[in-house]
Amino acid sequence: MDPPSSPDEEIICQCFQVSDETIQGHIKEGNLREIEKVTEVCGAGGGCQSCHMLIQLFIDQHHNSGKSQPSKPEKSDGSVKKRGIFSKMFSRF
Repeated sequence: MDPPSSPDEEIICQCFQVSDETIQGHIKEGNLREIEKVTEVCGAGGGCQSCHMLIQLFIDQHHNSGKSQPSKPEKSDGSVKKRGIFSKMFSRF
């Protein structure tokens, strides 16, 4: 449960006042893959759990950082293409 050491750090876990840099540092250092492991090492995510989404994002970013990034999307002609479950659901209206 490390307090922020610089003004650029953002508190991610409000319950235990754990910063983004602290969480990301522990993920990198321990090569952590689960929120529960992050909680064990720094406390983040152990309270109300509202920060779990951001912690998971940090985990995903760390483990996807070595993978190739998707290529730029092709230029659009401006039309919207309907895809996925929501387009099927809303096409009835």
